[in-house]
Amino acid sequence: MRCLAGLLVVFSSLLVAPVAMLVARAQQAPAIPTTVPEKWGAWCARCHAPDGSGKVAEPTVRVEPMDFTDCRVASAEPDADWEVAIAHGGPAVGLSAEMPAFGDVLTPAEIQEFVKLIRGFCAERGWPSGNLNLPRPIFTEKAFPENEIVLLPEVSHRRDEAAGAAFRAVYERRVGRRGQVEAVLPFASAPGPGRETGVGDIELGVKYALTPGAGSYLLSGGFDVKMPTGSEARGLGDGTTVFEPYLAAATVAGGTYLQGQVKLELPRRAPWRDRETVYHLYAGRDTGIFPDTWTIGVELSGENRELALTPQIRKGLTRTGALGAAFGVRLPLNEREEQGIRWVGYLLWEYLEPVRARR
Repeated sequence: MRCLAGLLVVFSSLLVAPVAMLVARAQQAPAIPTTVPEKWGAWCARCHAPDGSGKVAEPTVRVEPMDFTDCRVASAEPDADWEVAIAHGGPAVGLSAEMPAFGDVLTPAEIQEFVKLIRGFCAERGWPSGNLNLPRPIFTEKAFPENEIVLLPEVSHRRDEAAGAAFRAVYERRVGRRGQVEAVLPFASAPGPGRETGVGDIELGVKYALTPGAGSYLLSGGFDVKMPTGSEARGLGDGTTVFEPYLAAATVAGGTYLQGQVKLELPRRAPWRDRETVYHLYAGRDTGIFPDTWTIGVELSGENRELALTPQIRKGLTRTGALGAAFGVRLPLNEREEQGIRWVGYLLWEYLEPVRARR
């Protein structure tokens, strides 16, 4: 009996020891991440750093990661662009192929949580939401402050009159969290026997976001000054300084972009009754989820009693969306002989955004 008892003790110890070792190893093994913050720490932090700054002791990628603690980076783009990058990888938005796709391992809800986490690395308040950084219409001033260079050609045609052409070069620069400065250099070719061509009235302006804390809409105020640099006698200018205060607004309704602007044009050397009230209302919708998708829209414009409608299309020319172009036809709804038909469009460059991915 004593011999049998000894054998049982030895046999039990042989079974218990391996089980104990397996339990110890299981306790030492890293836990499988289940929450979005845990997945960020396990999957993303080795490249983007735990705090989102992209600064890690030993870089794991060749391309320098974005610094999400820089609010200019974290706040400028809409959620949809970040969601595409997370789900489909860097190449889907024109960025590095070193950014992998996670669409197969994350649900849409988890991807949205990742975007919220990335936004949260910006600790400053007062930056307008990138969800209101909407595609630019042809005429309506955007409410969102931008860093852009825009070239806007225009060809007009009226009955019994030679076609006229105009061209504007617009430079926009964001200042701080909510501001923007702007300069407009216009060229014109006035119709008529002499076909006068030259520089028109140069404009300088400022814009400021008034409701940066609102998530569903953005209202901005602006003030432009048009200076009499163009010759009034040659049909290239107004011959006086014109002050132009305005309000611009933006919102999204069910995937449709809505943007509007109301502006007064107040000539310095004219009575109040000679003022002009200019307004634009734009509605547009993307045809896809990627930054280089087509956007289809229509714009209602008015100047005092004149009304016109401009159906238009816009296309991102690069995967990053840094280059874009638009084309439309402005059709008069009344006073047709006075307004005429105008072929309009633009070529746009967001000059602080990468045109192509860094490899």
